Amino acid sequence: MVAQIINTMSHCRFETYLYAAGHDRDRALNLYLWNATIGGAFHLPIQAVEVALRNRINFALVSEFGANWWENERFLTKIDHERTRDLNTVFARLKRKDADLDTNQIVASLSFGFWVGMLQARYNPPIWGAHFRAAFPQVPATETRNTLFRIAGRIAQFRNRISHHEPLLKENISLLYGDIMQLLNWLCPDTAAWIRPVCEVPKIMRTKP
Repeated sequence: MVAQIINTMSHCRFETYLYAAGHDRDRALNLYLWNATIGGAFHLPIQAVEVALRNRINFALVSEFGANWWENERFLTKIDHERTRDLNTVFARLKRKDADLDTNQIVASLSFGFWVGMLQARYNPPIWGAHFRAAFPQVPATETRNTLFRIAGRIAQFRNRISHHEPLLKENISLLYGDIMQLLNWLCPDTAAWIRPVCEVPKIMRTKP
């Protein structure tokens, strides 16, 4: 049975866990299960961060470019190639579904990477110089747009590793969980307080084989 499980996940993939387990096959299988379980536990806080972040950035974009910022020429001429590509991908997907092009649909459809990218330094003069504190009122005065960009970027990369079922064994799970909860607290303290007692990441973190 164990041989079949290893064949199913592939020997190459299992090798990562076997090496981490000191070539103890049973421990390697337990590490594989732990990796999947801890990844699943992160879904709730990361989802909360992603939704809160995109809503706060949307607030800033609406304030600067109007409700339909995504079709405002002034906005479209300021964004970089990747943001333009992301928007065009969403436009095409919604049109194929015959869905209305409205701000709620577009905000919900854009990737986490799009929103993290909107925190780049290049958007300081046109957006964040005027709207950073209004969009992020809970961020301490000692912190800046760059702080949010760095933390959100780390979270987005970690989210992608989870989404692609990659090994998390070398990740600093405790640090990443701290980043996520800190950012969530800056985005919405009430949401952070609501999620913290039900999030199982700290408990599962301590059960690593």
